Amino acid sequence: MGDAFPYTPEIHVGGHLYFPPPYSASPLTASLHRGLIAIGTLALLSVISTLALICFIAYRFATWRIHYRTFLGYNQYVVLVLNLLLADLQQSSGFLISWHWFKDDEILAPSSACFAQGWLIHSGDVASGLFVLAIAIHTFYTAVYGRRVGNRGFAACVVGLWGFAYLLTGTGVGMHGDKYFVRAGAWCWVSPAYENDRLAFHYIWIFLIEFGTVIIYFLTFWQLRKKTRELFKGGLERGNSRNAATIEAVNRVTKLMTLYPCVYVLLTLPLSAGRMWSMAHQGRPTSDAYACVAGALITSCGWVDSLLYTLTRKRLLQDTMPGQSGNSRRTLDDSNNWEATELGSKGITHTRTVTVEGGQVLDTPRHGEVEGVPRSRRQPSDAAGWERPPSPNGSIDPILSGKGSGGKTKTEITVGLQDIMSDEEEEDNIAELPAYMAKPTPRR
Repeated sequence: MGDAFPYTPEIHVGGHLYFPPPYSASPLTASLHRGLIAIGTLALLSVISTLALICFIAYRFATWRIHYRTFLGYNQYVVLVLNLLLADLQQSSGFLISWHWFKDDEILAPSSACFAQGWLIHSGDVASGLFVLAIAIHTFYTAVYGRRVGNRGFAACVVGLWGFAYLLTGTGVGMHGDKYFVRAGAWCWVSPAYENDRLAFHYIWIFLIEFGTVIIYFLTFWQLRKKTRELFKGGLERGNSRNAATIEAVNRVTKLMTLYPCVYVLLTLPLSAGRMWSMAHQGRPTSDAYACVAGALITSCGWVDSLLYTLTRKRLLQDTMPGQSGNSRRTLDDSNNWEATELGSKGITHTRTVTVEGGQVLDTPRHGEVEGVPRSRRQPSDAAGWERPPSPNGSIDPILSGKGSGGKTKTEITVGLQDIMSDEEEEDNIAELPAYMAKPTPRR
């Protein structure tokens, strides 16, 4: 049996030939017709919210010299959220076509509207899942290992994820043409005649992403808890630790970035579970009501992600900026502080070297000039200058990769602090993470 089966005999609608039920539907059932209102309304909300937020972030990217002292693209958390929003916009745009079916009281395949909806939903769903997984992996790598992905490698990964999403979608289209996307419940998607393609190009990846993110975040929090115990062992109180601000900032960022995978899993699992149930019951479809509820949930990813970013933006930017971890701001008078200094808070880029020995953090000023400050204007505390220019390849939490207070190792860490805006601008400012290098030195 070829691709023509089971698409025969075709039906005549408006003088054109279309696939027979259940691959087309004309007219729609009453429950399906009503359900498309909910799907279309939430899809419209997602399109508006994601498009508005994407335009805002794009504007900040284009005018970063006006608003920031460092290129906004160096903040990889914002870049990942931006790409997730782009994927959500694509997916919700596909569900927006539900208004077309509602108006005509029919879902017909093959048609240009059906193909567009199938492509947008399939590729958008896979892309959003891939970026959710990318957020989880990035958070794990940054929080647990105290490192940052290089900008070139990061950009290559972003492009690769989009390419992979379109490859999974385009492969099925290349194999089956206009027979690939047909009516599948309350919208157009991969035909139930190609269950193996559904599994290979969609289901398996979605379930890997859903369960993979849960495992990754479990390991992330377990490792952070373990590192926190190591840093504070030996009776060192959390409030008295010089590293407490950094640890708390990393924990907050990790919790914030956990929200996006949680939203994705909760909103996509009902539809994925319904599809898998259908496969397990010889292709028996779920009810129209269930399909509409599941569709309404999955198209809500866009407006929910937009709301999450809007509500957590200030906290996220503060914790991914050096020296903006809550109320932990200090000055140069505190010689044990490796975070933001008074110079840094005034927008002067500098580096400083700290020595970690036996769990204690000791400042080691570097010889050189204070960048941008003439000798005649330097304060006595500026006698030892700073010598390295800004770099986008730092980390928010270098101290987390160290050992506990009971260790014997002596380590020198060079921390590059980036420009920081004034207090009234700190909500909108995103500075790159501090760059650091650690090298063991012989114990005298």
